Amino acid sequence: MGIAAYTFDKSVVEKPYAGWAPIYDFVFGAIFATGRTAAVKAAERIGGRILEVGVGTGISLAEYSPRNRIIGIDLSEPMLSRARARVRRQKLPNVVSLAVMDAERLGFTDAFFDVVIAQFVITAVANPEVALDEFARVLKPGGEIVLVNHLGPETGLRRTYECSLAPLVWLATGISV
Repeated sequence: MGIAAYTFDKSVVEKPYAGWAPIYDFVFGAIFATGRTAAVKAAERIGGRILEVGVGTGISLAEYSPRNRIIGIDLSEPMLSRARARVRRQKLPNVVSLAVMDAERLGFTDAFFDVVIAQFVITAVANPEVALDEFARVLKPGGEIVLVNHLGPETGLRRTYECSLAPLVWLATGISV
């Protein structure tokens, strides 16, 4: 079962994440916890000014040490609204900004960040190569890009399960195949 080519529309990402925002942490928090923790640990090795692309509800923000300055961006305003509430509730002064922004058009100057981290994002952008070029552009020399992503299993029961659910996800998000 393959995925047919489709024209990527940013609303295909924005719309479902707006719906997921209220329950995202509950549904995906534990599932992606290991990846999130590993990504933050990798970013902490460099530290400094960190850009978290696809910050979502801000579920990983409290894991960064206070010595770092975190800027989070996301395409989904409802997800960012939850992240802002989390920052207020958890009193995270090292989170200096949360903004709606497209990973393919970062509004930062060249060589601005020590670390760019993108957790479960790279397969959700229309042009991953463009996003990666942007990450590299805003990264200081000697900085680090940290990518974490979920890739489906190639065989077994989990693959069968994921493939059987895929048409429902496509239908819910408006992707036509």
